[in-house]
Amino acid sequence: MAIRRARIILADQQIIFRSGLAQHLRQHGHQVVAEVDDGEALEHNMIDHEPNIVLVDRYLPKAEVLGFTRMIHSLQPDVQVVVLVAYEHEARSLQSAAFLAGAAGCLSKELAPASYGLAVRRLLDQQILFEPDVMRRAARPAASGGGPTRLQDLTPRELEILYLVSEGSTNREIAERLDISYYTVMKHVSNVISKLKVSNRMEAGLIFLRYGGKALISVD
Repeated sequence: MAIRRARIILADQQIIFRSGLAQHLRQHGHQVVAEVDDGEALEHNMIDHEPNIVLVDRYLPKAEVLGFTRMIHSLQPDVQVVVLVAYEHEARSLQSAAFLAGAAGCLSKELAPASYGLAVRRLLDQQILFEPDVMRRAARPAASGGGPTRLQDLTPRELEILYLVSEGSTNREIAERLDISYYTVMKHVSNVISKLKVSNRMEAGLIFLRYGGKALISVD
């Protein structure tokens, strides 16, 4: 299977931060297809360059970033948006809102450049960057509401893998834990996404949490 290449748009008004991060990502084999400093330029470059990852400043001029994230999540679910904020405490406070908007993560600009490289690798592996407790908090308001799900259509193995997805495990971590191949995990995750009629593993994990999927399985 071909390795997916990162096509990154970096949207931030601070040129020193933006240029430094772009240089680091390029040095580590990632493709930064555009660097922009406002929302209008971001929209144009989304069309021109077809990225699969967008790193965007929470306070990007001429943009409402959470609204932009919701739109991209709805129209281009294969594009992973990571919201950037100035400080770690701000990243923590924004996580739930960013998650519900469809973002794949919320990162502080205080992080070392290597942390962004690791984040991009996780995104290419179709992971999200939120901790499991963020998903649980986001799911909590709907947890008692019930509602139709398709969890009953999943096989026991698919439920087991979805549980581990909801806990934030990567495909490689799931493969090691269950002693199966990485590609087998990928196939199961793809089947789960298809059966639940969602766009990505994040939405599948949220359904599992909202509708009590853990009660359907037994995982040590």
